[in-house]
Amino acid sequence: MRNKIYIYGLCDVHYDAYYIEGIKKVYGNYRFNTSKFPELRQGAFAFIIENDQYSKKIIIDSTDKPDIELELLEWCDIYGKINYNQNYIPSGSPEKIIPIGPSFGIKIWSLFVTFYYMLFNFIKFRKAISNKREFLANYWRQYKRFPLKDYKPLKSSNNQVFFMNSIWKEEKNTNNYRALFIKTCKKFKEINFEGGFAARANGDNLGYDSLVYSQIIPLKIYLKKIKNSMVVFNTPAVLSCHGWKLGEFLALGKAIISTDHYNMMPEPLNNNEHLIYANNAEAIREAIQKVMSNVQFKNKLELQARAYFDEYLAPHSVIEKLTSL
Repeated sequence: MRNKIYIYGLCDVHYDAYYIEGIKKVYGNYRFNTSKFPELRQGAFAFIIENDQYSKKIIIDSTDKPDIELELLEWCDIYGKINYNQNYIPSGSPEKIIPIGPSFGIKIWSLFVTFYYMLFNFIKFRKAISNKREFLANYWRQYKRFPLKDYKPLKSSNNQVFFMNSIWKEEKNTNNYRALFIKTCKKFKEINFEGGFAARANGDNLGYDSLVYSQIIPLKIYLKKIKNSMVVFNTPAVLSCHGWKLGEFLALGKAIISTDHYNMMPEPLNNNEHLIYANNAEAIREAIQKVMSNVQFKNKLELQARAYFDEYLAPHSVIEKLTSL
């Protein structure tokens, strides 16, 4: 029995190309459509699986906030939530809401195909598009990313550490943890550390000027340096969300040092198996020392990180899970 897959035509292809990739891998063909998705907001990611005897409506909520959008919840049969937090799950339908963990931006189409879908969907759905500039820009943003095949583990250094992150105006804890990691790395004479904070566009670096890295790192170079880095650092970002970096680090099979997660993962990331949890300066120092001094342990973390990604976070894994429920 052949399934037909309809994807909401007003989705954000910058953020949700990841899941279109999963749909393509699991089901093959798909169509963009709006008539089957009445009253959904622009930017929501929704898709429908249909055949002669079956229909299932699925939402994937990739927003940073842990809140559940009640209109989307009412519309769907299954609600996949990146930033799943039990404190925000409404009563009455918790079984519909599934934690799926972080994704990240990837390129899924060539330049020709990107322009084809951008123009075709813009013309076809233009009357329903509330923000036309954003709709068009997201196709180009998708194209500027890298395909998932580029997020493959490589042999990493035993003494090089690269770090580059933003300074967030409203996220004091995130900034402080990132600053702590930078300062701790710089104290190790054995480590060749590169990076720091990216300067804020308005010049106000919120007191972290001494930790700002003056060079602008293109995405291609950033990815290369992260692959080589002995260890990487993760902490919840905007609104305490699972940031893209956590998904990227797991896909790249990195030895990860992380502060505790605010939101749930689809399955626990176990301490000293998938990553190392460290929530203060001494714990971060000890984690760095452990990774640096024990190559076998570092290799184990790298292998388990990628294995977790493959099982729980890869685009096809997420789609298979949500469509099997």
